[in-house]
Amino acid sequence: MIPASALRVIHVLLSCGRAVSLRELSRESGVALSRCSRYVNELERLGYVRKRPRIKVVNEELVYLLAYGRPLRSLPCTGFESLERPEYLIGKIAELAGGLTYAYTHLAGAELIAPYVVPNEIYMYVGEGEEEKWTELFEKNQIYPSSRGSIRLVVSDLNPFYGARTVRGIRVVSDSLLFADLYSCGGREREAAKFLARQVGLKV
Repeated sequence: MIPASALRVIHVLLSCGRAVSLRELSRESGVALSRCSRYVNELERLGYVRKRPRIKVVNEELVYLLAYGRPLRSLPCTGFESLERPEYLIGKIAELAGGLTYAYTHLAGAELIAPYVVPNEIYMYVGEGEEEKWTELFEKNQIYPSSRGSIRLVVSDLNPFYGARTVRGIRVVSDSLLFADLYSCGGREREAAKFLARQVGLKV
């Protein structure tokens, strides 16, 4: 099993889009400098990164460690249901968000970056401690708690907002995290991940 702290380091390396110093990597991932250094040394030994002059990903297949190390469907989530279709809700929820923190992933995120199939469920990362505010917001807009609901709010210590960007006014996770989350689900999501990789130029 890959330690959660190692996954945070991998996520930053994949999502920052540039070479970084060890201190910067440690700060951005929230992992102690000594532990971060050990992870980088191991990733270099495995051929995923180069350390000098700065740390840089040289093999983007590193993203598979992220996919297998924390499958999206294994993460704790809070479910909600609405009578409205997921493809419509993507925009509606973004408009409702106001100052709340979120970023779409899975097929909802792919719909904005590299549409492959119409999403039948929505996965969105939300800020830690904001679940209650999201629940209140949803219930005011006829979106109700449901353990089997098609809307899933996920809180992750990975900092899924690192490298996220705004597409047509809607927040989406980084390409590498989006790929990892899709790929980890298998089936049609894995095919969507491969399509995404071709569209955004991920060499995996």
